Amino acid sequence: MEQRNLTDTACKLYGTKSCALLNMRACEACPLKGREADPEIHTDLRTFCELQPEGTVAQLFESETCTLCTTEPKGTPTCFAVFDMAHEEPKKLATRKWLSKQKTGFMVPLQFACCSKCRRRILLAEYLPLIAPIVLTAIVLPFVLIEKTAQTLRAAAQWLPLALVFAALVGGYAFGKLLAYLWRRRSGSVMIADVRRHPIVAEMEEKGWRPLFGERRPHLAFTKKRIDKGLGSAPSAVYDLPDVPETEEKISD
Repeated sequence: MEQRNLTDTACKLYGTKSCALLNMRACEACPLKGREADPEIHTDLRTFCELQPEGTVAQLFESETCTLCTTEPKGTPTCFAVFDMAHEEPKKLATRKWLSKQKTGFMVPLQFACCSKCRRRILLAEYLPLIAPIVLTAIVLPFVLIEKTAQTLRAAAQWLPLALVFAALVGGYAFGKLLAYLWRRRSGSVMIADVRRHPIVAEMEEKGWRPLFGERRPHLAFTKKRIDKGLGSAPSAVYDLPDVPETEEKISD
């Protein structure tokens, strides 16, 4: 288990499974510091465990191979692809501030261990709708800016140069979206191009989890170092700890 600097032995959560699930690196960083522990916190966190997929979300960042590759051999992880999922239960948490500022119950970051190849494929698909209109506009601009061709265009219609630039932007974006779609289809033969099709995400959605912003295809953020504090960041061993908050029995690190 990862080392934590927990010093507030007077805290009612100190040494319990609930404290381990919150996974704060230090007592000073805990959102419950200075507050009387809510007696229902243990119950809420047991619910959180029940809503976990088989193997828990920790398996995504603990994997020694890329969790997005679908062909063998799978790549070696070099980063983490992250997006948030939320659950409306327990609904009473929607008014609490100790778990999340969002108007929802639980929120958890899914951190997919990702290889460099899958990262490049995902980023290219996301950037194509931005790159294509820039390239197409760069091709069109000389015809608008060079006086000789610009005069010819204005002779046909005064608004034609501006319309040409606008068409390049709109057409380029549409073309970029098409390229991104085709690229994702091609990438789908070697990786999970849409994370919502990942077996773990699909299982979580069956349990009521949804992407935090309700996106059809969630945007993935990439980071070299994984999120190592807060709900959903605890290692898988924590979920197997004995759950005995009623007896105030403590769990050592």
